[in-house]
Amino acid sequence: MRCSWKAWRNGMKRAMPLLVVIMLLDMATSPATIAADRVQSGVFGTINGKKFKATSRQGSGDPCVNGTYDQAQGTVVFVAIECKRRRRRQGVAVKKNYQTLVMACTSFAAGVTPPYEIPCAGSGYSEAKTGRFGIPKSMTTWGANFDFTDVFNPTSNVRMRVEAFDGTNLRGAIFGVFEEPLVGEASPPAAIDGEVTFDFPIMVQ
Repeated sequence: MRCSWKAWRNGMKRAMPLLVVIMLLDMATSPATIAADRVQSGVFGTINGKKFKATSRQGSGDPCVNGTYDQAQGTVVFVAIECKRRRRRQGVAVKKNYQTLVMACTSFAAGVTPPYEIPCAGSGYSEAKTGRFGIPKSMTTWGANFDFTDVFNPTSNVRMRVEAFDGTNLRGAIFGVFEEPLVGEASPPAAIDGEVTFDFPIMVQ
């Protein structure tokens, strides 16, 4: 049976709201939107030829990525440990053969605001070889050097670029070479491949 033009038009009017909802849902699950949802908070890069991935999942109090930002002094201190996706209620579930990055970067100029660059002499990077239950069997640690040639403006071969702070997340990058062997067998310096980027919630002093 052939339907009339009026009946077809009324049917389309009823269907239009549903079509709009379907289109909006399709936009919400588009590849670009999915990619945005998957943007992770944490510290990421390659150090000593090894991928480094420390994710922040519990805000500024996350046991695997946390630190402090002194806005008045421009100083940044944080620790980043490679942990498993799920955090334990008691203790921290580190990855097998995990890596740790400890950053202590200081501004020697007063009143700096992002973007700015600072030396990170009090910093270190370590690689652990783990056994059962993630307990380290051995560890190798490198530290950043400290150059006091200019006593009023000390420098280091490991540096941090603080790019932005939105009131919650601190964003920036780390670059350079950890030259000083501190723990474990003597080994070549641990270089950062390009930059290690960071973007995570941090406590403010």
